[in-house]
Amino acid sequence: MSSSEKPKVSTAELSDNSRDVEASSKAEVVVDTVHTDEAMKVLAAYTGEQTWTDDEEKKIRRRIDWKVLPILFLTYTLQYYDKAMISQAALFGLREDLGLTVGNRYSWMASIFYLGFIIGAYPCMVLAQRYPVERVACGTVTLWGLCLILTTVCHNYQGVYAQRFFLGFLESGISPMFMLIVGSWYRKEEQAMRMGVWYCCTGYVSIISPLINYGFGLVGGGVSSWRYMYYFGGAITMAWGIALYWLLPTDPINARGFNERERYIMVARLRSNNSGVRNTHFKKDQVLELILDLKFWLLFSVSLLSMIANGPISAFIPVIIRGFGFSSLNSLLLLCPAGAWAGTMMLLFSYLAFKLKNARTYLIFVAQLGTVLACLLLWKLPMGAKVGLLFGTTLLPTLGAGYAVLMGLQVANTAGYTKRSIASSGVFIGYCIGNFVGPLCFHAEDAPRYAPGFIIVLITALVAAGLIIMYRFLCVWENKRRDKAGTLEAFDHAYEDDLTDITNRSAGQKCSGCYATGSDCQIRPSKRKKSSHSSTVQDSIRDTITAASHDAEQEPRQPSPLVRPPTAAATAVATATATGALTDPGITPPASRINETPLSHHAAELITGAATGRSNPSDVDTGFLQVFGPETNADAERQELEATIDYGYSHVDSRQQELQQIYADTYVKFCYAWCPVLDVDRIAEDTARSPLLANALAVAGSHIRPPLIPHDGPAAYYKRAISLFYNDEESDGITTLQAVALFYWWAPRSISIAHRHSSWWWTSVLIRHAQQMNLHREPGPSQPLYQTLNLSLRRRIWWTAFARERLTALCQSKPCIIDPSDCNIAPPSLSDFPSSPTLQRKAEIFIHWVALCAIIGRVAKALSRPGAPFPTHLRQELVDWAAALPPHLQLPITRPRTASFDRDVHQLHLPYLTTIIVLHLRRSAHDLPQALPPAILAASCIVRILRDILSRGDARFLMAITCWYSGTAFTALMQASRIPKLARDANDGLDVLTNAVEELQKMWGSARVIRQGFDRLRMAGRIGAIHHRTSSAAGGGNTRPHTNASGMSLLDAGGQEEPDVARDFDWTVLFPFVTPETGGIARVLLQGDESGMATRFPSPEGLLFQDAFMVDYHGLLAPFETTDLFRFGDVPLGGM
Repeated sequence: MSSSEKPKVSTAELSDNSRDVEASSKAEVVVDTVHTDEAMKVLAAYTGEQTWTDDEEKKIRRRIDWKVLPILFLTYTLQYYDKAMISQAALFGLREDLGLTVGNRYSWMASIFYLGFIIGAYPCMVLAQRYPVERVACGTVTLWGLCLILTTVCHNYQGVYAQRFFLGFLESGISPMFMLIVGSWYRKEEQAMRMGVWYCCTGYVSIISPLINYGFGLVGGGVSSWRYMYYFGGAITMAWGIALYWLLPTDPINARGFNERERYIMVARLRSNNSGVRNTHFKKDQVLELILDLKFWLLFSVSLLSMIANGPISAFIPVIIRGFGFSSLNSLLLLCPAGAWAGTMMLLFSYLAFKLKNARTYLIFVAQLGTVLACLLLWKLPMGAKVGLLFGTTLLPTLGAGYAVLMGLQVANTAGYTKRSIASSGVFIGYCIGNFVGPLCFHAEDAPRYAPGFIIVLITALVAAGLIIMYRFLCVWENKRRDKAGTLEAFDHAYEDDLTDITNRSAGQKCSGCYATGSDCQIRPSKRKKSSHSSTVQDSIRDTITAASHDAEQEPRQPSPLVRPPTAAATAVATATATGALTDPGITPPASRINETPLSHHAAELITGAATGRSNPSDVDTGFLQVFGPETNADAERQELEATIDYGYSHVDSRQQELQQIYADTYVKFCYAWCPVLDVDRIAEDTARSPLLANALAVAGSHIRPPLIPHDGPAAYYKRAISLFYNDEESDGITTLQAVALFYWWAPRSISIAHRHSSWWWTSVLIRHAQQMNLHREPGPSQPLYQTLNLSLRRRIWWTAFARERLTALCQSKPCIIDPSDCNIAPPSLSDFPSSPTLQRKAEIFIHWVALCAIIGRVAKALSRPGAPFPTHLRQELVDWAAALPPHLQLPITRPRTASFDRDVHQLHLPYLTTIIVLHLRRSAHDLPQALPPAILAASCIVRILRDILSRGDARFLMAITCWYSGTAFTALMQASRIPKLARDANDGLDVLTNAVEELQKMWGSARVIRQGFDRLRMAGRIGAIHHRTSSAAGGGNTRPHTNASGMSLLDAGGQEEPDVARDFDWTVLFPFVTPETGGIARVLLQGDESGMATRFPSPEGLLFQDAFMVDYHGLLAPFETTDLFRFGDVPLGGM
């Protein structure tokens, strides 16, 4: 890789040095994951090459310069022109016309402008953070232009006081906004120069404005010359303010004119700043941190004290020059040299700050010395020494060059978007206070020398010079302290986390990015102590770009990383990595196990065979890591790439082992019956060998039963696991299948969009990979592979995938991928499972579950063929399945209370009961199916199961597909809630289903959507009930129902014959575990107690309810139509 190219790093290369539990609990960075920077969306969405050359970056930087800097320059030129116009207008009668010659009225008029500045700066910055910058800037510039024109309607000093206050209020936000814009477009080392470019206009405008106003000074007529100045300034400012709406680029994220790659580079290159590009959320903790930051107050004081000298510059210099004996017009012209000097110094100092390392505080100090010299000349020289006095007035604006550097220093040294925004405004508040105080130091009675005023400016300049040196020493001390403590200066992902410069320096803490990838935060080596070196581990090189530490005046930098020399263990790990035994990026295996664990037969075949094209960690581009930029270009040429990796393992590996054991126990207890894809006696050994499997197991374990000790959490484990999966960093195919099967327990997203993180997605991936490995076709006993392959494990994996696919085919109306005619794999048997009684019982659950799912798949296929007669034999297959269950697997709900609760047995019957509902939701002309008695009873049984589970606090252990079971039952009970004898129990059941989904939505994204559907359906049901009562009162609903042999009322809907369930099939055999004592609905339906109610579905009352219910039904579920949620018709209820 060339030195000009930024490297890319695989997440698989990042080792996880475990954190100490106590230290972590005491000092862990709290990352605001809700308020993540908008920049991260750009980085995450980019799928192209994530490296770029220096030439590319320079080209983009030049484009940014031409796009941003001219706009800032012209806007700030107008601002300074407008606010400084008062000093030039004073030469042409403004003071006399408005009564400002009395006392200190003129001084107060100059000062009150900055009172508006002080008050307006923070509201403007809040607006700039919450709304697009170009709109805020457009509005403020246009309004201040209008306010400037209104100066001409002032006729006394009170009016001009008000006008100056509001002008200051409106102009106050421009400088902080511009500082923010520069910080959002440029690296730290680029900011000082760019700020100097737009700030230098405060000097150069003093070359142009005297020439313009000189012309207006020659204009005669009935209007005072100074009023023409304000007409012109206000009009051109308003026109420019309107143009800003289209011209001002906001930030790299939203700016127009850049393609996807250019935008990615613009955003990614700013990660070295360790501060957010843009975050629209105000963070109070960052404000508190700023208030307690001593370095902020030092810079605030320097800004305040140095700007006291700006009072005579902005308001009195023309008057002072006229006091030397020059005419008003000539006094204007003599302002030009001072403007040229000020602008040039600002550019020069900004350039020196850009080129000279650790020089910014010294430059500010030199600028203060220039002010000191100017004050001495203007104070001590006699009035006859006009050349010396004019030189003093020319030299006095040198302080502006120091302030230009100070602005860049503040922005560069403050991380965290909110903190940086407020700090920028805070320094500007110091600027405002200094400018407010400055004019008040110059009294009319002291004219023309104003000696007391220049003495005050002299003292404040000396104090400011001393404070900036104190600031430098404070940062040098802090840097040394960090070097000694080995504290991290900059996290790899502080940029993404929007961490501040203080939260970004805590020793031993991890940012969210490294926390999610299981890696240690990378620190930048000290530039004074940095030495280039490379690792001797050739096969596991990790390239990182080191960056310059902060200037001494910047926030403290970090020490050099302490890299241990390669050890034998490290070399062994590198060898293992090269052969496919990767180090776990998230759950670190013990070092002693790296080479002792034998590889599986499949992995051994891949390694010993001609396996070409295998991905190595250094070959894979898996995302975005911190790219640190140099402090200066000259320093960049001296820096070299470092290639280091430390394979040593932390002494707290026991915590990771403890977590792995916890996750394994959770899997065996709660997942094994439905996903027996792991060999229980080899879990520790297999996860130690495979980081993919370790993280996948952690996904399931931490999501189902989160440990109450520090751990990464399922999102972090999942992120690492899918990175390893998609980068092909697991060479063992069986291990890959095991890991993918465990992803089933992580589905945080809603079903409302198609994505690659759903249960269906991973089920299809699992099936395709299993088919590629021929798991569906077993070798015969006479074939050599029969004795070599672990057939029991392969069967458990295959039938897990099969069962999930069959369930998904029904609940999501997905096509069946697996064709049983293509398979010759043996069905699962108890011999395929460990012999322990506990696992054998779970094996029975799994075997019967697979058999049920096979029937469900056939039901799904039958329902997916519109117009074809329904194969009634499938209903008998369900009856036979229930009858074949051994007694200990029968659902124990024959009594009102469940005596022997078994969570797995309860879950086993949920798909069975849901399938009964599906088969007995009678299709009708309406979208909402009409529930027949078996559907109502099955729904009540689902309610009983979920009530038992909820009462025992076991909802976390339900699978995501339980959301669909709940939704299906909800549909049937909604029908039952309109039958008087069933209404009470049905409504209680609806409450249970709602509570269950509320608990499930804490785990599964699909539950959130279904919960919304429940609320909508119940609201529509209430509306339908009202409509039903109104219709009944009007005399409707007098149709007389028939009765069948079982006593159930009948109504021929649309001339259709009574369904088979009522004539040819005793549906009660579907419920061998139900008795009249099971519940109120069971008692009514099984005993035929229909007195006083319409028990046949649809009933006359039911039809009235149905009509009312369907009036708004399409709009009711409109948000869910695209997701197949509650899709009624041939196949009810999709979406899981």
